[in-house]
Amino acid sequence: MNKHKFGLRELVILAVIIISAISVWPSIQVHTKKGEEQKTFLKENPKMSAKSINFGLDLAGGTSITLQIDQSGLKEGEDIKDIQAQSLEIIRNRVDQYGLSEPQISPTGDDRIVVELAGVDDSTAKSLVGSTAKLEFKILAESEKFTQVVGLIDQYLTRQTTDIIADSTVSDSAKVDSAKKAPEAKEKALSDEELLAGGVAKTEEKKDSAAAEAAPADVVGQSLSSFFVSFGNGGFIAEESIEKVKKLLATEGVQKLIPRDVAFAFGSGLEKLRRDSNIKAKRLYLLKRRAEMGGDDITDARPYRVSDGMSAGEVAVNLKFGGIGPKKFSAVTAANVGKQMAIVLDNQVISAPVIRDRIPNGEAQITGLEDMAEANRLAVVLKAGALKAPMQIIESRSVGATLGEENIVQGFGSGAIGLLLCLVFMVAYYRLGGFIASIGVVVNALVTAAVMSVFNATLTLPGIAGFILVVGMSLDANVIIFERIREELKNGLTARAAVAKGYERAFSAILDSNLTTVLTGLILYKIGTGSVKGFGLTLTIGILTSLFCAITISRAILDWRLAKRDRTTLSIGSGFKALNNANLPLMKNRGKFKVLSWILIIASIACVAVKGFDFSIDFTGGQVYTIQYQDDAKHETDLNRALSKAGIQGARVRSLGGTSANSYQISVRGDDTNFELSMAKAFEAANQKCEIVAKDTVGPTIGKELRFNAILSVILAWLGIALYVWFRFGKLGLGFGVAAVLGLIHDTIITLGFISAFSLSFDGALIASLLTMIGYSVNDTIVNFDRIRENTALFGSAKYEQTINSSLNQCFSRTVITSLTTLFVCVVLAVKGGSSIRDFGLVQCFGILIGTYSSVCVCSPIVLWWSKKFKKGV
Repeated sequence: MNKHKFGLRELVILAVIIISAISVWPSIQVHTKKGEEQKTFLKENPKMSAKSINFGLDLAGGTSITLQIDQSGLKEGEDIKDIQAQSLEIIRNRVDQYGLSEPQISPTGDDRIVVELAGVDDSTAKSLVGSTAKLEFKILAESEKFTQVVGLIDQYLTRQTTDIIADSTVSDSAKVDSAKKAPEAKEKALSDEELLAGGVAKTEEKKDSAAAEAAPADVVGQSLSSFFVSFGNGGFIAEESIEKVKKLLATEGVQKLIPRDVAFAFGSGLEKLRRDSNIKAKRLYLLKRRAEMGGDDITDARPYRVSDGMSAGEVAVNLKFGGIGPKKFSAVTAANVGKQMAIVLDNQVISAPVIRDRIPNGEAQITGLEDMAEANRLAVVLKAGALKAPMQIIESRSVGATLGEENIVQGFGSGAIGLLLCLVFMVAYYRLGGFIASIGVVVNALVTAAVMSVFNATLTLPGIAGFILVVGMSLDANVIIFERIREELKNGLTARAAVAKGYERAFSAILDSNLTTVLTGLILYKIGTGSVKGFGLTLTIGILTSLFCAITISRAILDWRLAKRDRTTLSIGSGFKALNNANLPLMKNRGKFKVLSWILIIASIACVAVKGFDFSIDFTGGQVYTIQYQDDAKHETDLNRALSKAGIQGARVRSLGGTSANSYQISVRGDDTNFELSMAKAFEAANQKCEIVAKDTVGPTIGKELRFNAILSVILAWLGIALYVWFRFGKLGLGFGVAAVLGLIHDTIITLGFISAFSLSFDGALIASLLTMIGYSVNDTIVNFDRIRENTALFGSAKYEQTINSSLNQCFSRTVITSLTTLFVCVVLAVKGGSSIRDFGLVQCFGILIGTYSSVCVCSPIVLWWSKKFKKGV
């Protein structure tokens, strides 16, 4: 880098930082608010939620439900994927009507749907997704009646002196001449361009002739008509005003003004006002309350593209009725020619086409649709009245708002402490280099958060743990670089030359070690579920961004520092002499390490065989409840006594450590639906003043799948890492790959023994920890292998044992320092991370120790053994 030059690299770095700060700002705005303030902010600024990081249910509080289609009643030839799509639309429509912020509804597999509802308790969520869909056909109220009702509401609202959301009563009878008081349309009303008839045509946009000038709202009230972007029955309400209008229409005073034979209903989704417009809005309809017919008579609905006539090329939906449906439909269409008929699913208008003529044959076409995607969605909804298979709840997880807030405080609190410890250590050990690395870590945290914001990713409690872990692991690249620079300085190079050489020689080790960790993160994201998936996503993003920060940002600052005064020295500390000049006889003692490893392996297998694992309901199926007291007394004995006295058998009580609250976990296997009620009665009878703050229910099917996925993910991690190492190390790679995998198996078995010995709860988060430990262990191993490969190229393989030993000693300082920085973070997770990730932190702490041991004392001796076994090379 030339002196004082601000080049393309620096410009890119500056742009990344600025863009990241802008991208993170919506997340800061959203998550610095709490409770009702946050909900109100999101409803008033709906676009903000799409630009910010979502909090998972373990942080935000709420309920997650997994539904499975019951296939027992399906007939031969019925497509399960069609039924899944149909059920998905029904649930999405129902949740949308409920007015929840950021619901997560997605299909999984061929026959399941996962629904995550923030801020909704368990019973409400189950009633919301479990009730039967209701499809109806209703006629829109006449335009004169619409303007009259809106005019009455306008007069009432503009006379109020309190907030329109507060319930109030009408002080006098509001009667007004609709021709004088009704609001005038600001522009042409946008009607649905749809046709319900044997032929095809489009309805034209027209202004409501009955609309007249509205009375202006005063300073203390706002008229209903003022919320319309386009006035009329089926007119548009802007996205940011939808919740306000819903609250307005729900007030007691407004409800009294709406005639009994009509009711307001919103459209089912957001639409653009025009194709070239960025403004999104929902339609608001006034419907006749009585349904003309239901959806039970629909036998089929299929999307298609019109092939001939004036509407050739347009998409449409062909609708068929069965039984007495054709007669009903013929009578309804004959009596309402020229009117709009609303297709209503769970009180939301899916479409409102115009009836052009009587339809006698039980078949109809709905045209004027935007595209085939809209036609497919409408067809799915129309078949909702003939849902062929019920949905069963096979998994349910609920977290109370109080526990969610506690998880946020503990999660981010432990993150701040872990980050501070790492940065202080780096500055103390590497001086200026440590300070530069710290800047890179802070930028890495900013960029990681920005990427998650841009992709609207979901952050869970294990995700926070992953974020904290990334902070510790991101320092690894800097440690490798600084140790390399120290070596080059010792070899007599100037500071600028040492920095250039250090980055050059460290690059391959940094790339290989980080990509293997990314591999484990991707496996977690692909195979994991819920919070484990969030952990995998955070880990993957964080590792990739740390590569950018270590290679570009730290290098740019170092270059600027050295170029500023043509410095020939660099302050990166001198380190510890014992580490820098390590000359341990590691290869000579490989026999002793072999004995120690076999002792640990045999002891671990014996412990697992005798004691087994404390499997959570994630793997066994069952129910688990988190109970919280407001005092500081110990209640484990009280809870056990209360359950025993009530005759409840098989329930297990354990105290939850690592949390500021006085919390206990009660778990029971099986699917007894009355357990919660029986438990509540038992506690009440024993005068136990406690509160259920979280509850999980997992069916046996989910448990079996999680067990299978856990084993599969570990095996995939082993194979993926072996193949990658083999590929990256060329003709010498097979021996390194075999050594890496055997080292991972060694670490996995011993860590499983640790989990069994200390009765840690074996759940999804622990699997995430196990896989992360695998990634970390191979990270360390690959750095050592990279140095062995480099030295072999320099000195040949004649004295291969000596080459391996010297390579391990050269990397020894880096191995110890990296383990220490990551260990700081994991200790903080184990102590301050809360009950949900305490075991995760403990496994990581043990994994770091055993992984460091195996990378030095197990894997490298296996490489030496392989080289002797196969004379042609490693």
